[in-house]
Amino acid sequence: MEVILRIADEEKVVTALDETGDRAEDLRRPLADFGERMVRKISKRLSGQVLSEKSGRLKGSLTHEETADSVEISAGGADEVDYARIHHLGGIIKPKKKKFLTIPFPGGPADKRVPLRAADFNDTFVAKGIIFQDRGENIEPEPLFILKKSVEIPERPYMYEEESDVEYLKNSIADFITGAWS
Repeated sequence: MEVILRIADEEKVVTALDETGDRAEDLRRPLADFGERMVRKISKRLSGQVLSEKSGRLKGSLTHEETADSVEISAGGADEVDYARIHHLGGIIKPKKKKFLTIPFPGGPADKRVPLRAADFNDTFVAKGIIFQDRGENIEPEPLFILKKSVEIPERPYMYEEESDVEYLKNSIADFITGAWS
């Protein structure tokens, strides 16, 4: 699933592009610069400001693509980071093939940068909605996963532009058209 921020459709940017008239037939260079800037800014938001980074896949999926008169910044896309959209917009996650979602127990052995699956553990049993691992006689069983029928993910927008970004783009386009842009 992919989340897309379409800067070219923003009213202020469209107005700025219209004002350039025929002087700017191909704005790829300033639009590419803007795309790189937005990918860096969004990447920073994904480093703790919005989400706490685990694997870095979502951040690594950020891309930008420009044409002569538009730029598109996206997350998720070709890398198939299927959780890009749910983190941006929020929503409810339900299991697709099983009866329950398995949520790694906080601080437990499955709560890793790249989480382990329940099938990766031996000697497990379920009690009170938790998958435990039996570690032998006289040793407390260790909680591995919490079982949930669904989980609500709050909205955590990260794909957005700020007024300063729009101003940056307008100034870059103006500088590019006048030849002052390097």
